Amino acid sequence: MTAKIIEILGIVIMLFVVLGVHELGHLLSGLAQGFRFEIFVVGPLGIKRENNKIKVYLNKNIGHYGGIAATIPKNDNPENGKIFAKIILAGPIASLILALILVSLYFLLHLNNPIIILIGALASTGIFFVTLIPMKTGMFFSDGKRYQRLTSNGPEKEVELAVLRVMGSYAKNDSYINVNPNDIEIMISDEHYTYFGLFTKLTYQFEANGSFELETKNKFDELSKTMPKSMVKFSNKELDKLTK
Repeated sequence: MTAKIIEILGIVIMLFVVLGVHELGHLLSGLAQGFRFEIFVVGPLGIKRENNKIKVYLNKNIGHYGGIAATIPKNDNPENGKIFAKIILAGPIASLILALILVSLYFLLHLNNPIIILIGALASTGIFFVTLIPMKTGMFFSDGKRYQRLTSNGPEKEVELAVLRVMGSYAKNDSYINVNPNDIEIMISDEHYTYFGLFTKLTYQFEANGSFELETKNKFDELSKTMPKSMVKFSNKELDKLTK
């Protein structure tokens, strides 16, 4: 029984390592290109910049357990879009490298019970393919699709940059209060992010003024009728938390 418990704990730790390496790929790529560190979270471990100091903390937000990494530009370099694209691509690449390392260890190390390494290799391979394939997952795009949009010459690039800024601000503060309202409007203008944009705008309004603007709430409720029920349920639950 003890051996089984240790094996299960080992698998859980390995899965967090797999998630952490993916996010670390994003993070190190951003730092290597001169962006400023903002936050890194995987499982219960949280590291963030607060009052211009690096703080290590216990992450209690279950929604962040899957991993978050954010670096932001230090200036308004017109090349920031291309840099963000490289940062986005670095996550899947890190997952692929880890998968190859674990596969090599699986065959080179003649362990009696290599299940933990095998699960890590399979999980990292899965993350590589799932994040690299251009597609939409819920309200957001996969890394591969975001890379395509960030390297395009159309308005999609500005939308993705706005989304990255909004998500980075929320991850750091666990709040939308410091989000740039212009970024919210940019998201709303894109058909793929309208729902998330309206959700962000409602949250921003309540955190700033203590209430929702009726026009924004009506637009959000109307659009909710066309969205997946699970997404609407989650969004409404988050908005309900504000009013309690």
